[in-house]
Amino acid sequence: MSPNPLPEFRSNQYEFDDEQNRTIGALSDGMRATATLVQLLGVALLVFAGLAAYQAIKVEGTNWGPAAGLAAATLFVLVVGFWTGSAAHSFRRITETKNEDVWHLMNALESLRNMYGLLRGVVMVSLFLTVVGIGLAAFAQFNRAG
Repeated sequence: MSPNPLPEFRSNQYEFDDEQNRTIGALSDGMRATATLVQLLGVALLVFAGLAAYQAIKVEGTNWGPAAGLAAATLFVLVVGFWTGSAAHSFRRITETKNEDVWHLMNALESLRNMYGLLRGVVMVSLFLTVVGIGLAAFAQFNRAG
């Protein structure tokens, strides 16, 4: 006589059904593909930043602006790529695990919240620098005319 099988473990957490898991899985796949492409873009920017730094050292000697700008863009793009990948992984885990859906969902949402917090900060700084740049350009234009 075989022993009775253990009953399936059930928790109080919500478990997504098959249709919801398919939707979440498709989201995860799209996010993973996007994360990979953004990471590849980050690697390409890293190469350009390295070339710009090399040029600043060997050719011009003092113009570090392009290298610094490319390095900042590289860092930003790589951070967004890896955060997107982390969120995609958490969404994928929702579809692969049992009784941990809410935990993985909250992990994914926390990754997205952090990423959008970074994006909000970058956009605010960019808008500020745009206003400063416009102001400086206008000031230079009026000083030249007067």
